[in-house]
Amino acid sequence: MARATIQQRALDRARLEYPGPIVREAVGSERLEIALAKGGTQRGSGGRGKRVVIVYHYFAHYREAVLRELLEHGRHTYDFAGDTKDDGKGIRLTDAIPEDRFVRAPCRYLGPLMLQPRALGLALSGTYDALILLGNAMWPTMWLAAILGRLRGKRVYFWTHGWQQHERGLKALVRNTFYRLAHGLLLYGHYAKMIGLSHGFDPDRMHVIYNSLDYDRQRAVRGSLDADAIAARREACYGSGDLPGVIAITRLQRAKKLHMLIEAAALCAERGSPIALLFVGDGPERAALEAKAEAMGVRAHFFGACYDEHAISEMFAASHLCCIPGPAGLTVMHSMANRTPFVTNDDVSTQGPEYEAVVPGETGAVFRDGDAADLAEKILACVGNAELMSGGGRVCPVSIIERFFNPVTQRVLIDRAMDGDSADDLYAAFNGPLYTTARAGSSSESPAVASAD
Repeated sequence: MARATIQQRALDRARLEYPGPIVREAVGSERLEIALAKGGTQRGSGGRGKRVVIVYHYFAHYREAVLRELLEHGRHTYDFAGDTKDDGKGIRLTDAIPEDRFVRAPCRYLGPLMLQPRALGLALSGTYDALILLGNAMWPTMWLAAILGRLRGKRVYFWTHGWQQHERGLKALVRNTFYRLAHGLLLYGHYAKMIGLSHGFDPDRMHVIYNSLDYDRQRAVRGSLDADAIAARREACYGSGDLPGVIAITRLQRAKKLHMLIEAAALCAERGSPIALLFVGDGPERAALEAKAEAMGVRAHFFGACYDEHAISEMFAASHLCCIPGPAGLTVMHSMANRTPFVTNDDVSTQGPEYEAVVPGETGAVFRDGDAADLAEKILACVGNAELMSGGGRVCPVSIIERFFNPVTQRVLIDRAMDGDSADDLYAAFNGPLYTTARAGSSSESPAVASAD
């Protein structure tokens, strides 16, 4: 198929079928035309399922859904190798991996470096056909495991964020040399792939597999919500008035630039359109944020840390928008899985790949980084957008989750890479929603969550 035809095909599909403002702006570029024209043209040999080991430093609880999907529904046999404790950050680990599918691989940390000797044994072992390694170029073990795995005839892949910004000099040389050790990269987003293309990497070898949370659970909780409970939650968090509610659910730290949300709320009030804020989370900036909200006369409720998914889902349902003025990662997924549009800044070099799910006017908005006035304008534009705030508009965030950012789509795209298929940037768009197909026949949701209005 001609490049122009594929390019037009991508643009003509429903608005949410090719995610993110970043990719939309790049669709006309020569590099993306090449990626689209080549995507999916090579098919693997198929045949028997492969034995694959995924080597991480540890497996955090928030990865549990995709690990379970690979274990239960993967076309290949996936084992998992990692440590049984985290790296000191207090991250809770998953207990979902059966003992017979888990290889204990302790880690030793020397500053920013990590050593994991067991990974080298797995690379040399004849047990596995392929290695999926955590793609961190700062960890010597991953360099050695990739080299040894290739020498033993294994297929080697790096599961990685990839490039977050254009790099030069020694940093670019080291990263690009490391990535070239692998047969393929499993990337979280399209922006990283575009940078890879600019460095001369083959688009067929860069598989965009997105990211996800436990969408099965989130969907079930969302469908169980009660309209009266949502109304009560809204009054408890935002007060008895009808002000638009904006939730920020994150650790309260300076990097998230949450002070800007309070400044934007004050500007909204100055323009005659006040809003109310809800902060869910705790952290070192809480006292300063509370003082700032009081000083600026902004209605803000600080809920504190919350790990109850039902309560969190109620709070999302009671809100009009979710906003993180600083870098946003998995919170984007959490918000959209709960049908809540998302607002964040436009500095892609600091954003997580989940940022690509924010499609202005459809799943949320982006504002000029550091500009509280523009943030206020974008918030008011969103809450004033009747379609975005309606029950029908609230389907858009869910649609992009069910088409791209879910464990089923991740599993299918990882399976394709292990099959030896070339990367296909449009596979999830033209063969989905893969999640909906896989979960066909599951219970429908309650209409109680249709809107926060």
